[in-house]
Amino acid sequence: MTAMNDGQHGATMDELVNNGLDNVNSGTRAAVPGIAQLGFYLVIFMAISWAMMFFIPTPFLFTVLLPASFYVLYSLVVFSPLVSGGWPFAPPLGSWRPGQSWLKPGVGTTALLVAVAIAGPLFTSTIYPRIPLFPVGFWWGIILFTVTLWYSMVWNGWPLNGKCSPAVRGIGGGLIILLITALLWQLVNLGGTPFADAPYDPRGPFQAEWFFGLLVWIIVWIQAFANVLTFQQWPFYKLGEPWGQIANTVVSIVLGWLCWTTSLKFMAPTFSFAAVAGSIIGMQNFHGAIFGYYPFLKFKQPKRGICNFLTEIALAFVWIALLRVLMQPIVAKVQAAGLPFDINVVSVLYTLHFIALLTLIHNFYFLRAPLPPSGPPPAPE
Repeated sequence: MTAMNDGQHGATMDELVNNGLDNVNSGTRAAVPGIAQLGFYLVIFMAISWAMMFFIPTPFLFTVLLPASFYVLYSLVVFSPLVSGGWPFAPPLGSWRPGQSWLKPGVGTTALLVAVAIAGPLFTSTIYPRIPLFPVGFWWGIILFTVTLWYSMVWNGWPLNGKCSPAVRGIGGGLIILLITALLWQLVNLGGTPFADAPYDPRGPFQAEWFFGLLVWIIVWIQAFANVLTFQQWPFYKLGEPWGQIANTVVSIVLGWLCWTTSLKFMAPTFSFAAVAGSIIGMQNFHGAIFGYYPFLKFKQPKRGICNFLTEIALAFVWIALLRVLMQPIVAKVQAAGLPFDINVVSVLYTLHFIALLTLIHNFYFLRAPLPPSGPPPAPE
């Protein structure tokens, strides 16, 4: 399992050559956006995200759109280079070719994301596991999101990537994620909630709200050792397949559990998983996907990863302080609506379900227009 192996981004070099995409970034390297441009880019999406949270009717936003948005996060990754190679519309393995409009992959894939965001909640509320979209959909959704990141960023879409067609990678990978999500749902126990002993209560070993926090912390470490983020799977890619992925999985779970259980001894649960862990996840995403590991690209792993991780931790606490101010008007609307979300949870939803989601859609599918499209991350060593 090399960090830049065939399955890493859902595309092989031979496939890129065949699709005319092997040099798609070489002509734009001179026009790579500067750090100021990328900072402004982030601010624009922060403003758009804030406006959406403020102006969309609050009950509809928090009880319908946000639970459904877990399926947008899921399908965003499934149709990205990480799983399907961008199939069916986006580069590198979709139908888009250099010279064509960015609207083709942008509009086409966004339509797919919307379709999945409608079909997914309908399926889980009427067929299996037949749960209410709110709030139980949040507990199902965090499992779906965690498994999606684990499959794409730890397992690199294995074993389909590098062996199957983009369509099989996307559809098959999506089904694998849903199947594992359904299996992990059996671990949940709705005891201590108004839904305890409901027909859809799996009565598993882990209380739902506690399990939610645990999974958020596991995501921190999944992303820390992800193929395309902080440590770029260092040192696990040295172990080969599947041992590298197995070791990566075990380490992410153990570190996530340690962070969650230890933090509960001296901070409130929502501050732990939503403010701290959620902000770290956001900074990992922004630092890697938007800023391209700036300014540590010149280093090799593990020095690059150590510098990345320390920077992302520091930025997370700056982000927490900033959102304590920015989120006040939205929290006031949430409280007026009588919804059970504090500023910590509102902040993490703003960070991950709006800013991160919108920037990744724009980056993967609208090809970061009008800025030059971004390329794959550099090799770790």
